Amino acid sequence: MRMPTPWVFALAALLLAGVTVDVVRAAPRATLSQSLQPYVNQRSTAQRVQAAILLQASDCTGNLRILHLLHRRSVRDRLHVAVIWYVGNPSDSTTIRSLLPPWTRDVMLQQPPRSVLRELARLGHRETPTLIVLDQQGAVRLASRSPRSPREFAGLQRIVEGLTWIEEL
Repeated sequence: MRMPTPWVFALAALLLAGVTVDVVRAAPRATLSQSLQPYVNQRSTAQRVQAAILLQASDCTGNLRILHLLHRRSVRDRLHVAVIWYVGNPSDSTTIRSLLPPWTRDVMLQQPPRSVLRELARLGHRETPTLIVLDQQGAVRLASRSPRSPREFAGLQRIVEGLTWIEEL
């Protein structure tokens, strides 16, 4: 019996790699909403809108107007920041945590799943920080970058307050 030549093994490996790539591409990707669900605490947030923030260490030195907005009394009782995702080195988490305001100390700080970054890029968000707000049904209602001016801050505040206004049934 004759042994197959090395090119036959190479061709078989190439075909197998192609099939693997096709399977990965065909698999459903997690949505922003699905990626946020593991961080949602159902007990304490039943009547609150859920949110996530995507940032990086360099944002913590003065580009966190979003956090100031979310800590306003008109918003914080109706909106729950479930997770703060950060991009960068894993070692950045210590620096980021030390620079975040005290009210965020109980918020999970994690690197985001790739699906989150892909989905935000698809929506046109390639900068940080970015705020993601879900509605009560878990659908993404808002994805916005940090306001750059007092006028943008006021506008985003009105939008977030409108999104977090919950009608009693």
